[in-house]
Amino acid sequence: MAGKKKKKHSPKKKKHPGHPPAGHTVLAWEDDPQGNTPVSVPTPDPAEKPLAFRFPSPTPTAGQYPLGTASFRYWAAVAALRRGADFWSPGIPSGHWHVGATLPVLLDEGEDLNAYYDRKALNFFHGPLGSGLVYSGESPDVLCHEMGHAILDTVKPGLWDAAAQEVPAFHESFGDMSAILSALQVQSLRSEVLKETKGHLYRSSRLSRLAEQLGTAIRAQAPDAVDSDSLRNAVNSFTYRDPTTLPTTAPSSQLSSEPHSFSRVFTGAFFEGLAGMLGAIAKNSRSPTEEELLAVSHDMGNILLAAIRRAPIVANFYSQVATAMVQAANAINSAYGPLLNAAFVRRSILSLQSASAIAGLSTTVVAPKGIAAAATAAADEPPLARIALDGNRFGLGNRPILVHTASHSRSVSVYAAASNGEQLIPPSADAAATAFVDDLIRRGKVDLPQRRGATTALVSHRSLKTHELVPADEGLLLQRLLFDCGHRHR
Repeated sequence: MAGKKKKKHSPKKKKHPGHPPAGHTVLAWEDDPQGNTPVSVPTPDPAEKPLAFRFPSPTPTAGQYPLGTASFRYWAAVAALRRGADFWSPGIPSGHWHVGATLPVLLDEGEDLNAYYDRKALNFFHGPLGSGLVYSGESPDVLCHEMGHAILDTVKPGLWDAAAQEVPAFHESFGDMSAILSALQVQSLRSEVLKETKGHLYRSSRLSRLAEQLGTAIRAQAPDAVDSDSLRNAVNSFTYRDPTTLPTTAPSSQLSSEPHSFSRVFTGAFFEGLAGMLGAIAKNSRSPTEEELLAVSHDMGNILLAAIRRAPIVANFYSQVATAMVQAANAINSAYGPLLNAAFVRRSILSLQSASAIAGLSTTVVAPKGIAAAATAAADEPPLARIALDGNRFGLGNRPILVHTASHSRSVSVYAAASNGEQLIPPSADAAATAFVDDLIRRGKVDLPQRRGATTALVSHRSLKTHELVPADEGLLLQRLLFDCGHRHR
């Protein structure tokens, strides 16, 4: 990713309807709208390849529109998504999304404090905020988070249906990491964040605080549903716990197995590692430059993509990704690996024994000439085993529930740490799948088949369904519908 130059448009290139003449500018947000002022940026092209986007017609002519207008929101969204896609695209040589050459974007699908990716489009909504409205598709944090789901789905599509609690939690963490790394592509924001944190990146700042505006709107309806200063803050003190032992839901101040809640453990380790990497390469560790921060953001993006491609889909996915990140980091800069290793140990994502073993393995990692290419098409990814769970276990009668388990073979035995420091042996793939399905149904996230009886009481009609049960010859097949923002308060 580092060193990527924006492609220049050929004068013969056919312009899309409404595309402005060269040199026009639009207004856009650097990051979340709350408390900030839009800035003028060169007009982006949503259809630019690789990783093109498609918005519904008609397209507003480029210009600097007043805040609060649909035309302003359109260009603000295009600018955010384009810089996010440009950041990740070197790691996706095909230049295509999982859905194809272009990814549809629907900026206002109705009233809801939510957003989601459903393998068809990026979907955004509007909802009340005081006497006005908040649009989830206006915030670069939310836009680049949802785009992050699409990026990860392209790089590792096997995660889509894997039934293990750490898998969707990592998907949510990657969305937040995508929002942070995409924001760091804005020079003025990098400079402001370094000024705000006095060069100590691991401090709460406008970079670590994600989706403040949407968080404020949700907090007005459900005060303990999100963090006190944002939707989620990457600067947090959460450490790993076995998700099968956590409550299904909990206030934002506590950790639960709900994916957005549990994602904060990995995101916190990532942000600690990012700050450490910046200090490692800075000529003056007390006063790093925005250019150094930009370089570190690209290194971290490469590390993430390389690790994700390498990590097997298993119940303890966090530890597997962490291990692969340390190995990829050492291949880029020998100072990076120990810093990431230490961050994962502090978060208990890696036990001390596992971290020590990784340090011994790191020297065997090949040079990173293929790190960007590591995110090639996933056609060779091993399939996930499918098992049948007893439907009676979930109050669904005698028909078995068919799920895809996190069942890849492990190439390295690494583990998270318990509170006493001992290694946590992960649950079996079958046990992880059972806990995963139990969580989904208890939170009302599964679109259950219509049937008579008390089972209908399990359905929460206010909850956006992330999964459905589809009749199959052998039983009911659990299929994912979408990854959502996680909050629905009409």
